[in-house]
Amino acid sequence: MQAPPVSERDPDSLARYLLSFRWPFRNEEVHRILVEGGLPLWRQVLRFVPNPRERGKALELGSPPFHITLLLQRFRNYDLSLTGYAADGRPEIRQVLESPEYGETHEFVCTCFNAEADTFPYPENTFDLVTWCEVIEHLTENPVHTLAEIHRVLKPGGALVISTPNACRADSIANFLAGRNIYDPYHLGAPLKGSRHSREYTFQELTGLLEGCGFAIERAADIDIYPPLSRNRRIFRWLMNNAVSRVTGGHYRYHLFVRARKTHEPFRWHFPPGLFDAGHLAFYMAPRDASVTFGINEVPHIAMGWSDLRAGPEGRACRRSSAVGDIYLLVARPAPSATVSLSNGRGEAQAWHDNGGNLVLLGSTPFDAPPGAWTDVTIPLSADFQPGNPLHIRLDTVDGVDVHSVIVT
Repeated sequence: MQAPPVSERDPDSLARYLLSFRWPFRNEEVHRILVEGGLPLWRQVLRFVPNPRERGKALELGSPPFHITLLLQRFRNYDLSLTGYAADGRPEIRQVLESPEYGETHEFVCTCFNAEADTFPYPENTFDLVTWCEVIEHLTENPVHTLAEIHRVLKPGGALVISTPNACRADSIANFLAGRNIYDPYHLGAPLKGSRHSREYTFQELTGLLEGCGFAIERAADIDIYPPLSRNRRIFRWLMNNAVSRVTGGHYRYHLFVRARKTHEPFRWHFPPGLFDAGHLAFYMAPRDASVTFGINEVPHIAMGWSDLRAGPEGRACRRSSAVGDIYLLVARPAPSATVSLSNGRGEAQAWHDNGGNLVLLGSTPFDAPPGAWTDVTIPLSADFQPGNPLHIRLDTVDGVDVHSVIVT
């Protein structure tokens, strides 16, 4: 018997296809609710995913329960790498899905890791596409880390597709005005911790975050994926989308969809003040690179006491230290020296291992860097330098110094 036709333009055929799949412990009613509620969203996701002529490689972040996975492998020309997060710490999730009606059996294997804390287990420039759908709103701390890893594993020109609820959707505003709560109910009994939304985004926040981190926005839209619940809601949506938006420049439709591209420019560790509290960000320290260029990746590498970013000599981005400026690097290989580009200050450049309070001085160099130009100051590293042990660069100055970069050679 021939399987029924399936078309991404026909929602009924898509629903029939997805509902045909069986797996252990599947609940028919829950599955139907998931497909009925999710299909309008998944169809929009497909519209944002490019379909290459030659077979590409794609990474899907947050694959279970595999509905988007099934649609991607059927309608788009990619070999898929799947990921998930397991609260019990297992390294992978395996799931066999069978559809007797369509004669299909798939064993999906998800690599498990924490996308906002771990290094993705893939080499640089591996994927033509990364999909990150209905995940960013669940992150609790640091979407910039995730974007940095996405950027790393994408090929130049590769696409990132994101979908997420709109924090400014008209339906939430209507609930707020009616005195109703706009937050998700508690997810008591959910298999994954953090399944509730931790931080939703506006259109401007999401696109600004991506552009600030160095992605090029190719397509972005707010879309009402669900019909209004009543006539009054229909009218309110129309007013927000066609009248209020003209005055405010806001976007009020239900969901946000973005397709962005990795350019040849380096990733920038961009922490917008609207998303990150500056007072707490001053305490954030997570060195991961062997070199630092201010304006690109300095934020996770510098301690407190630095000025705001600005343009210095030759238009290069810089920050000015206080009397003592601290920069931390993570160098995985042996290195003979570190070079700091400085301007408008004098003092001593030092290199240390902190070793939990047992300080080890690795080298130091006095400097006198005149204003209006950059002076490269090289700090020799002694044989006590330990690859993998954070390298602490300290600038002990008379009255601060402008810093553009620190490069380990």
